[in-house]
Amino acid sequence: MESENQIQTVGSPSRWARLWRLYGRTFMLVLAITAGALFPEAKAASKLIPYVLMGMLFFAFLDISIRRESFHWSLLGIFLANILLPFAVFFLLRSVNPDLALVGYLTAVTPTATAAPVIVGFLRGKVDYVVTAVLLTNIGIALLLPFTLPLVAGSSVHISTLDLLPSVLEVMFVPLGLALLSRLLPASARNIIRRGKPLAFPLWLLVLFLVTSEASAFIQNNRSFSGWLLLSIALISLAICAVNFTLGGWIGGRAFRREGSQSLGQKNNSFTIWVALAYLNPLAALGPTCYVIYHNLYNGYQLYAQERSEERAARGEKPY
Repeated sequence: MESENQIQTVGSPSRWARLWRLYGRTFMLVLAITAGALFPEAKAASKLIPYVLMGMLFFAFLDISIRRESFHWSLLGIFLANILLPFAVFFLLRSVNPDLALVGYLTAVTPTATAAPVIVGFLRGKVDYVVTAVLLTNIGIALLLPFTLPLVAGSSVHISTLDLLPSVLEVMFVPLGLALLSRLLPASARNIIRRGKPLAFPLWLLVLFLVTSEASAFIQNNRSFSGWLLLSIALISLAICAVNFTLGGWIGGRAFRREGSQSLGQKNNSFTIWVALAYLNPLAALGPTCYVIYHNLYNGYQLYAQERSEERAARGEKPY
């Protein structure tokens, strides 16, 4: 009995460590969003969002590279879905509620998350495929969004392509350019820079905190928005998330099912959240903000299922 208790005592930390590894980041994301909702006063610092976002993207882009063999025809399908699905959502919701239509468009048009290759690596997938999707969708959407957003925003929102284009390109391409230029530095300097990569996640938490804080302040100052509208945004974001992961897996086919699913399903929501706050309103940012929770919860489940499957395989049992 004593030895059994000792085994349990010794084993418990590893179980907690595994749970934290699987769900710790999702917990921190939810905590950052909750804190932002509880402290709307922090919206005063929301002007820092584009700069924090550029810092986060810089660290994410340090490992991005693309090779000819990384490209597959299904990546064009992922890119086209990332462009066409938002319009389908917009026209489907426009007759119901113009605000919901705009939120749906902005949520669906979000490009592939720069963290998607990391998740695919954990899932034992083909990382190069997802890296190519990150570059293709992020660059493509950054170039197209300044032209498409004024069309869907309508005359009620004063937004100009000439105003939006430089800011979007700056947020996306300045960190990308700096990350590429850093590769020309001596190895010792590159190693020093790479030590800062763990800062990417705290920076993302700061973005989420500031975004949610501004959205919370906006809702409190505009109480005309009903609970039904907020619930609708949450449900629309959930539906878009489910469609993206499913459609991406179908586009990827048998060879790239998991990679295609992540490429279309895991989103760089910080980018479109910033666009919503800078050029639309915090209400529009709620769609991508809800999406953050959904895709991280799903990724947590996938990582848990992958680890369980590998454990069963290691014991000689049939994996999931």
